[in-house]
Amino acid sequence: MRLYDLSEQYQILLDMACDDPTNEQLQEMLNGLEGKIEEKIENTIKVVRSLEAQAKAIKDEEERLKARRTSIENSATRLKENVETIMKRMELEKVKGQLFTISLQSNPPKVVVLDEFHIPQKYFVTPQPVPQLQKKEIIEAWKNGVDIPGVQVVQEKSLRVR
Repeated sequence: MRLYDLSEQYQILLDMACDDPTNEQLQEMLNGLEGKIEEKIENTIKVVRSLEAQAKAIKDEEERLKARRTSIENSATRLKENVETIMKRMELEKVKGQLFTISLQSNPPKVVVLDEFHIPQKYFVTPQPVPQLQKKEIIEAWKNGVDIPGVQVVQEKSLRVR
């Protein structure tokens, strides 16, 4: 579908521009078109407008598909969260089906800072402009049974599907 009724020569030109806009034959054809310079310019702009319309149609379709993809991804995420919530509520660690094995697996422990001022200084690296909390050291201490004030180490579970 074209915005303008193009002559046969300009239709060929349009096809060439769509296929390969850097094509040397395209420039030669532009130079060899019959008619006054004003007609050449106007007909060239007709080709430009047609190409712009095609580009806009493609862009609009991309946006529509992106919105659809996002909606589908959000639905999948909500359903997985629902399954995870149900499994936690029912205290199910694993569900083995015909096609999938769904389980709640422990994530690596993570440090949650409750009050930075109560954390002992030995868990900070100070040569930097802002002292950096050494979370790996805190996790190692937690694994060895040490209770560190100002932080909490949590180990959550998340849904795995295999």
